[in-house]
Amino acid sequence: MAAAAPAAAAFNGLKAAAAGTASHAYLESKPVMDTRILISDLCRQFYTLGWVSGTGGSITIKVHDDSVPKPDQLIVMSPSGVQKERMLPEDMYVLSANGSILSSPSPKPYPNKPPKCTDCAPLFMKAYTMHNAGAVIHSHGIESCLVTMMNPSSTEFR
Repeated sequence: MAAAAPAAAAFNGLKAAAAGTASHAYLESKPVMDTRILISDLCRQFYTLGWVSGTGGSITIKVHDDSVPKPDQLIVMSPSGVQKERMLPEDMYVLSANGSILSSPSPKPYPNKPPKCTDCAPLFMKAYTMHNAGAVIHSHGIESCLVTMMNPSSTEFR
């Protein structure tokens, strides 16, 4: 019976998250923290492999928590303007299922820029709602960037 209490509490916290609020305890929970860690690890790995460049692109993942219905699960999103190879779990944004920012990174001292959620967040949220996605990855791979530099007047590459 004690095991049901955390699940119920998490679900009640997510009902609040759907409304644009969430408990601090749930935002610091293992499922959310595991997702923050996964994204920071993936950012570093993708940078090492050349799949993302510096501050380009973004990785977002839906928090996997069996105690919460998938449409209500939170989204963890990498920030804009942070070098992928320097990404840390505390740099992530946490959004509700409806796209409201529930948790944002703390500002870092100069010369770092203030944290900023990606301008692509609304597009990513559409992928979650329209396609029931579990993750959305927007890549600015080095090869892709180099191709665009070869012919700057082109608007499309196939």
